[in-house]
Amino acid sequence: MKILVVNCGSSSLKYQLFDMTDESVLAKGLVERIGIEGARIKHTKTGMDSVIRNTDIPNHKVAFKVVVEALLDGNHGVLKSLDELSAVGHRVVHAGEKYAGSVMITQDVIDALEECVPLAPLHNPANLMGIYAVTEALPNIPQVGVFDTAFHQTMPGYAYMYGVPYHYYEKYKVRRYGFHGTSHFYVSGRAAEILGKPVESLNIVTCHMGNGSSIAAVKGGKSMDTSMGFSPLPGVIMGTRSGDVDPLLISFLSDQEGIDNKAMSHVLNKESGLLGISGVSSDLRDIEEAADAG
Repeated sequence: MKILVVNCGSSSLKYQLFDMTDESVLAKGLVERIGIEGARIKHTKTGMDSVIRNTDIPNHKVAFKVVVEALLDGNHGVLKSLDELSAVGHRVVHAGEKYAGSVMITQDVIDALEECVPLAPLHNPANLMGIYAVTEALPNIPQVGVFDTAFHQTMPGYAYMYGVPYHYYEKYKVRRYGFHGTSHFYVSGRAAEILGKPVESLNIVTCHMGNGSSIAAVKGGKSMDTSMGFSPLPGVIMGTRSGDVDPLLISFLSDQEGIDNKAMSHVLNKESGLLGISGVSSDLRDIEEAADAG
């Protein structure tokens, strides 16, 4: 069984092809700068050097077509035919309260994910574009959605409810959702393996570390709490995201700077965190290098 895993961003498409008989990676790659000048694909067949191809890639449908071409290529491809594919898996950021696990992608699931776009306007549209692209190119291949929010659906009410009027939750589903769920699920299970104990017997704090970072409390293999909230913005200080701030600070700075909510959101998501504090970079390596240089 061979499974293609796809992770679509707003201007990128990451992929890996797995042979599930031994869970080995046959090939992986990245399509970047989708819809902008300088688009390219970097494709790597396991055991061979990477191949980079610069080409016009105006949208995700073309991006996926380029991926298929790379996988079927006579020199650096790993498939003789698309009939070798058993399924395509998608990483999807936000499923709201709708799904607590992975699901087969149907039209009902797509409709549900469209409804969640207001909850993740920076992420879900790109994830959906990936699903549409695969559906058009491979209409008969089963697709599975794996959701960042699903693992955290086991959080108890006292962990996910905000101290705001309850009717906002009823009307807009305002609550803590949590993210990086696929990572926290994997890390907790892997930690249990290394410790030689069943995950059901452990209390574990898991950390997802990257430009976006989060922490989760995992009890018996289930998420009990997590640092991110309604969006991936709160929690620990990240590369360009502020993490937790006093909510009143947002309106205070908006008034002082004379900027609207959209501009303030950009500041908190793109200009804050390590980048905002250091004034140098969102990458700690660059910050340490600058510090060493005085």
